[in-house]
Amino acid sequence: MAQSITEVLLGTGTLFTALESDLNGGSPNVVFPTNTSVTPANTYWTDIGYSEGGFSLEYDKTFEDVLVAEEIDPIKTIKTAQEVRITGELAQGSLANLKLAMAGGTIATSAPASGYTTLVPPATDSFLEYGLLLRVNSPGHDDAGTAKLRDIHVPRAVNVGAFSMTHAKAPQKVTITIEYKVLKPNSDAPFQNLFKIIDTV
Repeated sequence: MAQSITEVLLGTGTLFTALESDLNGGSPNVVFPTNTSVTPANTYWTDIGYSEGGFSLEYDKTFEDVLVAEEIDPIKTIKTAQEVRITGELAQGSLANLKLAMAGGTIATSAPASGYTTLVPPATDSFLEYGLLLRVNSPGHDDAGTAKLRDIHVPRAVNVGAFSMTHAKAPQKVTITIEYKVLKPNSDAPFQNLFKIIDTV
């Protein structure tokens, strides 16, 4: 592969979430955008906002060697486990983002005269699954010099990470850590791979 300045990627990206039950065969059946020029429908896809340092796609594989007494080198290696995660720190401390970090809960708005909104955490054994869309820059630019885009589609994931909210002296801001573990898609998912990466042509 030749050296190419345009393939050096910059930018933090934008993370969108949609309820897995809506995305995968739900009613209405929410879909991933067909290409990167289509903005995710904000009726079902939620842009979770500013981040601290962007978002990461992590792919961790475990391999184990097959050994025999007659050889000192492995005769084979097999993949025995893998984990795919999307992680980041949210810079917007809204109740909606807290609900994402807690993997569920209920947000209730009081009567207008009372003027408050309440987040109740999920039950101990309860959690929500989400579909994820991470939109980042991809290699290259169009004729106008605008960076092309890359979409990472994840049909099914759950937030498994711990988080803490530190309220400190300015300019230190409050951040909320998210760690989505990617799960095997259900049979009614848009596709059966753990994730898919789509670049603008």
